[in-house]
Amino acid sequence: MEGQPEFLSSTLILGLILIIAGILLIIAPLLLRVFEGLDRVHPLILVGFRLDGVFIGTSPIIVIALLIIYILLRFSRG
Repeated sequence: MEGQPEFLSSTLILGLILIIAGILLIIAPLLLRVFEGLDRVHPLILVGFRLDGVFIGTSPIIVIALLIIYILLRFSRG
């Protein structure tokens, strides 16, 4: 990694993305309480189901964004 400043390293960028994703995962249940019902949330924002009283869900937008970031990081190394 010679010649590349440390603040631009792909590991650091990936770490920051994972930290932000973790914060969003922690805040998500609090944000869901603001919404009156999960059936009114757009399916691109949240897709999920209940399993024994536990809501399991994901966001297709976040999955697509992370895949794009992964592909860009994978091909940027040449």
